[in-house]
Formats: sequence, C-alpha cells, structure tokens
Amino acid sequence: MFCLVYRSTAQLAFKTVDVKEMLEKARFSNSRDNITGCLLYYEGEFIQYLEGNQIKVLNLFDKIKADKRHKDISILAHGITDSREFKDWEMAYADYFGDNDQINYFRLLLDSYEEMEDSSIHPNPSFNAFWIAVRENLGKPLTSQP
Repeated sequence: MFCLVYRSTAQLAFKTVDVKEMLEKARFSNSRDNITGCLLYYEGEFIQYLEGNQIKVLNLFDKIKADKRHKDISILAHGITDSREFKDWEMAYADYFGDNDQINYFRLLLDSYEEMEDSSIHPNPSFNAFWIAVRENLGKPLTSQP
C-alpha cells in the first residue's frame, strides 16, 4: 500500500460549496480507483493523505499538481505501509469553516492520535507526518517528532 501526504495553498478563496463540490468528484473517482484518504481545508490551505495503489495515487497527485486551484504544492511524506489508515473512507473530510460536527469529530481523531503517538503503535511515517501537519494547522504545539 502506497501513501502520500501533501500540503497546498488554494489559488482561490474557496467557499464551503466549492470544497464540497470538489470533494464529491474526488470521492467518486477515488472509489473507482480504490484510493482512500483524508482531506483537510483550513484558512486557504489543503492537507491531504492519499493511500492506494502507487501508480493510481501518483497519477492522482499529478492531476492535483496540474489543477489550477492549487499552488505551492509540497510533499510532506510518502512511502509504503502494510495497511490503510482510512480504509472505509473514499475521502474523509474536515472543514474549518467554523465549528461543526465534522471538525469536532476530527478534533477527537487528533486527540486519539496524540494519545497513541508512540511510533511503535503507528509505524507509518507518512501517517505521522499527516497528523503533525494537522496539529500545526490547528496551532497546537508539537509534542514529538516521529
């Protein structure tokens, strides 16, 4: 299983409806290509974790890099892992357009991850890089590095 984590800046000011439309299209194509992951959007910045067949994930990332809605794209981590981290989610999503059920659930996920942050429990460096980027975006101090 291949995974990739990237960060990008939105070229345009996205509204909730814009992100949801993009998300619906992503879920359809990700389901078709057996790609799972998680997308976060906060203050004009995307952080995304993608996992699946290496060729399909890299093809998707090439499309993202060519998408004019993204700029300043940087890979935070990538690698091979034994299993999916988001196995049941074609694309989990948390938006930071104010307080809502999605963001509250995502905060719980972050809290759960921080409680089990020991690298022996989560040996996937890309998954660790994803949560570190999430924590940085939420303005929480880093407690450790993988």
